[in-house]
Formats: sequence, structure tokens, C-alpha cells
Amino acid sequence: MRLNFKSPGITNVSYIKDLIEKGIEYAIKKGADFVEIRYQEAQSTNIVVRKGAVEASSLSTIRGIGVRVLVNGSWGYASLDEISWQLLERAISNAYRMARASSKLRKRKIRLAYVKPAKDRVASKVKIRPSDISVEEKMKMLLEVDKTIREYSDRIKDDNVVYADSVSRKIYMNSEGAEIEVNTCRVRCGIRVTARENDIISPAYEVIGGTKGYELIYDKDPVKLGVKVAKRAVDLLHADVPKGGLMTAVLDNSILGLIVHEAFGHTAEADLVLSGTILTNKIGKKVASDMVTIIDSPGPEGAYGWLPYDDEGVKGRDVVIVKEGILMGYMHSRETAFIMGAEPTGNARAQSYAHPPLVRMRNTYMAPGDWKPDEIIQETKEGIYLKGGIGGQSDTNGEFMFSVQEAWYIRNGELIRPLRGVTISGNAIEVLKSIDAVGNDLKIGYPGMCGKFQLVPVDGGGPHIRCKVLVGGKR
Repeated sequence: MRLNFKSPGITNVSYIKDLIEKGIEYAIKKGADFVEIRYQEAQSTNIVVRKGAVEASSLSTIRGIGVRVLVNGSWGYASLDEISWQLLERAISNAYRMARASSKLRKRKIRLAYVKPAKDRVASKVKIRPSDISVEEKMKMLLEVDKTIREYSDRIKDDNVVYADSVSRKIYMNSEGAEIEVNTCRVRCGIRVTARENDIISPAYEVIGGTKGYELIYDKDPVKLGVKVAKRAVDLLHADVPKGGLMTAVLDNSILGLIVHEAFGHTAEADLVLSGTILTNKIGKKVASDMVTIIDSPGPEGAYGWLPYDDEGVKGRDVVIVKEGILMGYMHSRETAFIMGAEPTGNARAQSYAHPPLVRMRNTYMAPGDWKPDEIIQETKEGIYLKGGIGGQSDTNGEFMFSVQEAWYIRNGELIRPLRGVTISGNAIEVLKSIDAVGNDLKIGYPGMCGKFQLVPVDGGGPHIRCKVLVGGKR
């Protein structure tokens, strides 16, 4: 079911488009070689519940226009958060002056890869608009989750339940004739629990989210999810601490998705590639096992990073970054695509109208293989099973260190005892090259906000896999 999109504002769309068109004409007359103007209106709700009380709540609305002009091979950018011709004219003039000034100092002139101008209007599927659910009802739901978690055990010492929804309308137009309207609705709920017994602390975390309406909350049932998270945190209090070292490891969908996005995906973003990453000058070379295919996609529909068009008006398409172990390509903006002689991929994204677009991931995952997940464990003589990522760090050389929520020793194909406080580290390419089993259980459904200079919604995942990874542990 697709409801008529309900804008967060009261904007006259025709007026905005006429204003943008007038702005584009004005910028070209001033001498700009290319101009794009983005309008955005959005409304978001954020609620945090902790220890039986609403700790924070906010209802935010933004509305504004971003202008980017290309003059003599240099960009200029300006934005405004009040809508009028006078302010838009001033923003265009400011962006133009900035571009002209920087062009005198710029050695390499910016040029853009060609894209056929699109005219389109798209909207995400919504069954229940978040605005149709009162703030009081949303708070009541979160308080019920919180209460259920705290009543699960007296060893639960802290919990944090967060709800967020956003409804956004974006209108993009440029001097080449593109005219695109994208309407999105996103909902997300995260649950974090900390259990403690004596000096042992055990954290657990789960998140649900998607480019959907409030039906996501009814479908996923955060109360049941809260019990699951609480149980995991308490159960792990009596788990062992692992021995360190290089081990054969079976990774679940979540841990794999974390590595694919954080440790590998960023190194394939073309702006970073041009600055130097582990994947620079590696097109056509082997960077993973023959079993590995990695894709960044504008879909599937409903994924948290759903992006039918990017913030340069480029229609989204699948980017096969790795195919059967071989590096095939990078994620691009129009600018990086021209530099590298590639096609734009629909990966130019901006946090809001107030930010210029950067090359960013959308929904990044490893394609499934033929193994059943249980068979991967059963065919592992000795190793470790890793479930659920809970943060960490990585760099553009592919080096990473992540914390794992839950782990089990594997012996002769069986899970013999649980482990806690597990960390994994290594180099993304070395880990991907070591993969010798890929499951058939692809899951995309690990929503988050990626923070490469700006915050944008992303998703990802993959199947279960088996590889070699360096395992560490802490109390």
C-alpha cells in the first residue's frame, strides 16, 4: 500500500519549482557554467527513554535551499533557511563569488561526467504515517520496552531505548534540465542494555529501522526485541573470556555487514580513493576470495539507505564493487566519475540542503553463496562463532578493530561454550581473501547513520561467512 505522501510543511511545490527555475536562470546569466539547486523540507521526531523516564524528546523541522554553482572549474556553495527570491538571489551571488575566487587558485579544473537529465517524482512506501501516531503513544511504547527490560532481571543496570522518525521532501533541479522530487519516510528504534554482576559488565544492542512508516514498529515488536536484548546481556555475564590469536571464525550477517561497510566500503568511495586508500589503483586486481561479491545498492525498497536518486540528480544503480574476488569499480559522484573515466553511480549524498554532497554508501552488502549457515558451523572443526557488532574503528588502509556482542567456541562442528568481551581485528582485504564459505542467508537490515563528515542513513549486511580473523578479549 502506498499512501499519498504527506509533506512535513505546507509548501506550494509549484512555487518552489518556479523559484528554483528563476534561480537557475539568474546563475547562468551571471556566468555560471553549471548550477544545481536543492530544496528540502523535513520533520523529525526523536525520543530517548532510560530507566523508566523520558530522558529527551524533540520535534524538529527544517526547510531550506542549497545552491551549488560551477564557475571556471571550481565549486561555490551557499544555503538559506528562509524562502524568498531576495535571499535566493543573494545565496546564488555568494556561491558565484566563492567559485570565482577559488577558481583563480585551483590547479585542476572540476568537470562533470555526463548524466541524462531526469524528470521524476518518487516516494517511499508508507502504510502508517508516523504523524498519525501521537507523541504520547510513541513514548508509551518506549516506556513499555524499558519496563520490560528492567523487569527481566535485577542484573540489568542500565538501558537506553531510542526512537526516531523522519519525513522528508526533496526537490532537485539543475541547469541541464533535471527536475526530481523524492519523498521519504524513515523509522528507527534502537535498544541498548547493560547487565552487571560484581565487576563483570555485559552490553547488548539491537536496532530496527527502514524507509517505511510506523508499521515497522508494529511488525518488529520492540517489546519482544527488548526481552531478546536483555536476555543476551544477562546470559553473557557467565560466559568465558576468549583466548587471543588468529582463529577460524564464522561471522553472522551483522558482523560481516560491519566489516563490509566500515573496513572495506569506505575505501571504495571514489573521493577517498583519489586521496589514497587500500583500493587505489586496484581495479581488475584480486582483493578477496573467489566466493566474494560486494555490492552497494540504492535498494532494496524499504532498506534504511534507500536512495532512488542521489543529491546530484543521478538515478541510483547497483555498484558491483567486487565480483568473484576482483575489484570492479568504485562508488562515484559526477566529479569523481569524470576524473576516473567512469559513470556516475548515484552515490553523491548530502546530510541536508545546508551541506554539499559527498561520495557516500547507501545499502552495502556481500552477495549470498551456497552454504547453509548451520552447515558452515558443522563443517568447522575448531574456531569461533561471532554474532552482533557493537562498534569499533577502521581506517582507509582497511585496518579495523570491532567489538562483538556474542561469541561461541566451535569444536567438531558444535557450539560448546559462550564467550564475552570479544574483539576482532585485522585487515579487510586479508580477511576477505581468507573466506572459504559463504552462506545462502542474505540479510540486509542493519540500519545506521554513517558519519563521514556528514550524517546520512545507510543499511547493509550479508550472509554468514567463514574466514580467518584475529581475536582478542577483555573482562
